[in-house]
Amino acid sequence: MSRFALSILVPLALCAAALPPARSAERIVEYVDAHWFDGERFVHGSRRVVDGRFVGKDGAEAPSERVDLRGGFVVPPFGEAHNHNLQNAWGLERNRAMYLREGVFYAAMLCGDATSNAGVRAGLRPAGDVRVALTACISSADGHPLGMALASLREEDPDADATAVHDHAYVVVESEADVAAKWPLVRAARPDLVKLTLVHSEDPARREDPRYHGFNGLRPELVAPLVARAHADGLRVAAHTESAADFAVAVAAGVDIVAHLPGYAFARGKGPDDYRLSDEAIAEAARRGVTVVPTASVASFIARDPDAISDVLALQRENLRRLKEAGVPLAMGSDRFTATSLVEYEHLAGTGLFAPEELLRMLSMTTPQLIFPDDGVGCLEPGCRADFLVLDRDPLADAAAVRGVRARVMGGLHLDPDDAAME
Repeated sequence: MSRFALSILVPLALCAAALPPARSAERIVEYVDAHWFDGERFVHGSRRVVDGRFVGKDGAEAPSERVDLRGGFVVPPFGEAHNHNLQNAWGLERNRAMYLREGVFYAAMLCGDATSNAGVRAGLRPAGDVRVALTACISSADGHPLGMALASLREEDPDADATAVHDHAYVVVESEADVAAKWPLVRAARPDLVKLTLVHSEDPARREDPRYHGFNGLRPELVAPLVARAHADGLRVAAHTESAADFAVAVAAGVDIVAHLPGYAFARGKGPDDYRLSDEAIAEAARRGVTVVPTASVASFIARDPDAISDVLALQRENLRRLKEAGVPLAMGSDRFTATSLVEYEHLAGTGLFAPEELLRMLSMTTPQLIFPDDGVGCLEPGCRADFLVLDRDPLADAAAVRGVRARVMGGLHLDPDDAAME
């Protein structure tokens, strides 16, 4: 299995026996003595759960069971809005426990096809498993992820060529006629999202340079027709962007999500001005409600030159500050193999741009709701799914507390991340 194809367990202070062993419509469980996150602060109190959802107390029957959370700090489970760890059956099997241990219950995998998506859906357990949003990704014939895919495939088959990747690992679109002709491939993937790839779309000379073959992206004039086609099918669109010009093209075309903040690395011959977002593009993103998933922690992961990373981080901070000040929604995703959005949370905390409650809200509310906007996740109020984490310490006082998960509850039932059973 190629790398491309795959693309601290904390002891439970709250024992499994203390949590509901089963669920029925008549059973009312009340979780008591906990501090519940409301998006701004923690409020001490209790919550009731019936049939896997939180319910109000007014007019409700008395609870049939009480579970003592022993003063723990309760937050909605975390989201990961950009990764590839779970985007086929191989990756799902090897990485699901990591996600569940770290409390990341909801994840968007941002490149897939009919085969890989079907494998993930078949491999998901009926209960007690990470919830995954899957994608069909679209790029050019010479575009990303072709370069990565071929490098990986050739480790096993030196003769592998683009035919093994084109319209298999991703859908190739080179003209407006291709939008209609290739759309059945998108539909065959049964995606929750469509991802479009833009890589320095302002620089068409890259296509003539063999050094960039496999690392380009869509022609900018194709983005708006692709967005319109996806929206006509009721599908949201995420855009991979690498330059400020890519960001502007994506926003103007009407994408719903920008999946990379431009400037996580500077390409050959490029500098900060190529990645500094324009005031106009930021204002348009705010007006349209486009959510940006910065994946800012990728910069430190791929850095080679200490001077270059210093410039990258400075520009990242500037772009993030301006996006935040303009009111552009931000969500968390790491795009890191064998890591989750917790590394992005830690990276963003290190910028000093965000208050603790902003970061926690982004991780546990904004991001889950971005991934599954209609499912009642990312909240702890009546009507919300009874999915939550119990932390040992207050994450508003200590950012590292998000890694101290004492217990995990999914649909009102205790979850063991290393076992399919829901106790």
